[in-house]
Amino acid sequence: MKVRYVKMSGAGNELVLVDHREPFAAGRESDLARRACNPDRGPGADGLLLVERDEESDFRIRFFNPDGGEYGLCGNGVRCVAFFAPEIGIPGPRYEFRSESGSHVAERTGPSSARVRLTPVREVRLGIPVDLEGRPATMDWGDIGVPHGVLWVEDVDAVPMPVWGAHLRAHPAFGQEGTNVSFVQLAREDTLAIRTFERGVEGETLACGSGSAVAATIARRRGRVGDRVDLRVRSGDTLTVHLPAVDGEGAPTLEGPVTRRGDGGFEFPEAVPRRVNR
Repeated sequence: MKVRYVKMSGAGNELVLVDHREPFAAGRESDLARRACNPDRGPGADGLLLVERDEESDFRIRFFNPDGGEYGLCGNGVRCVAFFAPEIGIPGPRYEFRSESGSHVAERTGPSSARVRLTPVREVRLGIPVDLEGRPATMDWGDIGVPHGVLWVEDVDAVPMPVWGAHLRAHPAFGQEGTNVSFVQLAREDTLAIRTFERGVEGETLACGSGSAVAATIARRRGRVGDRVDLRVRSGDTLTVHLPAVDGEGAPTLEGPVTRRGDGGFEFPEAVPRRVNR
């Protein structure tokens, strides 16, 4: 069968979006993600987003990494949904929907930008001891439906991403499943530079919305920024996080650019009927 898709970029985060309200890939969503995100078999992307029916909101979103693993939140992905939903006949302009991490509200803020209310950062831990190239270091960490570690650095461009990212992503301090890892630099007042090594992608992506929200939350907790934080991501774009007045009492909002990369179809094998022995 041929699966129709739209490919979008949220500040450099390359994502494939598919209408799954008729669940043609039920039980095989991980296989669909592996195919969609592989540029040799599908359009190629940092992740797959499935729009599904939901009885309590406009729709439900599910997120899958290139390795097929399902995860709770993609901040840039839910911003892209504000542009994808009208393409599949869901009227807007404001969308209320759910994901595994909670409830969201998304809307366009311009012809190529969107804003989304994320879920609250549920837990923050500061000063976690880790090791880095044989030397002691400390990291911060937060959970926004997906886990994100933060390592503060003086020069984010100098970070040896494949080495440090892979090491800290699987560090024992973050349990068996590990964590996403962001390297963050205070660039100037209320502005951070950020690079993220994503779990499931197992490499650096050009932007990470949920990681940006966690980094902004932790930066304010440490007294380094105010309530509005600009984050310069690896693509060169800027994401803006508006933080709630009080940590834990409200959710951050994430705003930034959205680009439609194109659309098309890719082949996905039909499910093979199970043979029943009699």
